[in-house]
Amino acid sequence: MSIVWCKIPKAGLGNQLFPLLHAAVFAHLNNLPLYITGYHQLKIGPYVRREKVKRNYAGYFNFQKNIISERIQYLWLKSRCRFLNVVHEPDLKTISNSLKNHVYIFSKLPSSKYYFEKLKPHRTLVKQLLTDMIQPEYLQLLDQIQPPVVGLHIRMGDFRKLNPGEEYNGGHVRMPETFYTEIVTGIRKINPNTPVSVFTDGYKKEFEYLFQIADVEMVNGYPDIIDLLLLSKSKVIVGTYGSTFSYWASFLSDDIVITHRFQKHASLRPEEMKAEVYEGPFDETNTLLLESIRKINTVSE
Repeated sequence: MSIVWCKIPKAGLGNQLFPLLHAAVFAHLNNLPLYITGYHQLKIGPYVRREKVKRNYAGYFNFQKNIISERIQYLWLKSRCRFLNVVHEPDLKTISNSLKNHVYIFSKLPSSKYYFEKLKPHRTLVKQLLTDMIQPEYLQLLDQIQPPVVGLHIRMGDFRKLNPGEEYNGGHVRMPETFYTEIVTGIRKINPNTPVSVFTDGYKKEFEYLFQIADVEMVNGYPDIIDLLLLSKSKVIVGTYGSTFSYWASFLSDDIVITHRFQKHASLRPEEMKAEVYEGPFDETNTLLLESIRKINTVSE
């Protein structure tokens, strides 16, 4: 019998979700057992850099076992690879009977230009499989939190600061704070009463201007998986270019997604959504974006 093996990479939550959900979709389409290893990780970097977020994801998912049980499972899976044919990163489709008795391994990140290309046709299934993996207590906590109206995700942590006089050109560099303040100002011109929630791994003291704007508040105290899902429920998402945490929240979102003009990769969601749900740079002349922001109900439900 064939099996599916997902090897979680040593990375942040957004990057880990790629092989995890590719593997889960493939296993579901083919009714195959899914085994997951590599989730016991100690990340030193966040402590060395004194980051606010330590990127410890223990206990988020119902497939996680203790470190000994996970190690035993890993060794068993390694042994299976000796007796079964191994296929790395297969396409997300139903396999024929001639491809049975294989180990299908998912461990890599997709190309940055096409992060969600294989997942887009299965977006509804991806959302359901992710929900099914998350421990019930986290989902219960999520249900108790009021979703944001405008959610800003600002990646700082391991992204370096812009040097004095340096022009922002993307990469693992912190986006200029003015990118966010200008979008907040632009949204408020269209719908003046929109509150803003900031999701960040930085500290409030690292910002000069953003929190001087009225009704802009930092979201604190939640596990990373809650932050990602809560951000995805925002009526408007403004993410960080280059952050897969932002990209996953956007992919899961059914509402407005505002990206940076440098964003070169393909759309984050299926093409057929574009006619009804805006995704792209902030454009005050775009009718769909303007009308969508005007219709936002800023009163807590």
